[in-house]
Amino acid sequence: MPKNKSALIRYRIIDSCLTNKQRPFPSLEFLAEKCAEKLDTAISVSTIEKDIRTMKRSYPYGFDAPIIYNKERKGYAYGEQGFSIAELQLEQEEWDALRYASNLLYQYAAVPIFKDFKYAIEKIDARFSLQLDVEDEAIRKIVQFESGITTTGYDWLTIIYPAISSKWILNMQYENIYKNEIKNYQVVPYLLKENRNRWYMIGWVEERNDYLTFALDRIQNIEVKKQKQKTKPDFNPDVFLMHSVGIMKNEGKPSKVILLVKDPYHKLVQLEPIHASQKILKTNKDSIQIELAVYINQELYNRILSMSSFCKVIQPASLKKIISEHLEAAAEQYR
Repeated sequence: MPKNKSALIRYRIIDSCLTNKQRPFPSLEFLAEKCAEKLDTAISVSTIEKDIRTMKRSYPYGFDAPIIYNKERKGYAYGEQGFSIAELQLEQEEWDALRYASNLLYQYAAVPIFKDFKYAIEKIDARFSLQLDVEDEAIRKIVQFESGITTTGYDWLTIIYPAISSKWILNMQYENIYKNEIKNYQVVPYLLKENRNRWYMIGWVEERNDYLTFALDRIQNIEVKKQKQKTKPDFNPDVFLMHSVGIMKNEGKPSKVILLVKDPYHKLVQLEPIHASQKILKTNKDSIQIELAVYINQELYNRILSMSSFCKVIQPASLKKIISEHLEAAAEQYR
């Protein structure tokens, strides 16, 4: 798609003339004159002819514009009623927002399963003349996106996604970094979930009679067994991780956790709650007391420990003991 700004402006001017019902069937000379007025420079008839040919070309080289020449009226028009290359009439702020969103979406271009997003955005660019530039230096100077999505494991998405849709079995080699071993699993995948720029798969493992969570970047190999499995009725993706701080599910009921969070973290946890169940029980100038209904696991420990001395566990006593032991062990390393 041409990125020359003068050309893009001419296309829009030509489009506005072709859709102007007050002055139908404009001639090449008329179009050249209108473009010259808007751009404040001389525009030749041959340039307009080339522009029309470009507009008629198929995407991504043109707009697929159905421009026809009417011999009787000696002018041009759209052969398709209601066609326009600028169907969206947006304010500048709205264009800027869409441009920003497009750049954000492009951060996932390296993820194979999202490769069609790039085509979709380019199609918007061609259709609505957004003049998007995914390498836009101006945006990079004021907005910098995380680059964590380029880490390993994303190639498995294109294998796992169709397996979930078809309920196929995955024979998988998976690395357990805690036990320093690679183990074979036979998994029926149910859910792909992103958490903190990493992707995970949740699937049923018959051998364990349970749903397990696998980090995609620890998968060593996958073989797909295209044997359709019956869907388990007890799996509900909306509630499966409802009480998890991260991506690990625990058995049983969630625990009632009360934390005292001090300044400045008391403001941060209000802006970014630890969990969706978070409720504020008490608040004052330099601290807040919050309540969570969550599973107590390593991910919760990590979130609390990340606030160090600015967070105190009020209850339950078992969690208070665990956090205290972690902090004492950490302090011992510096004595």
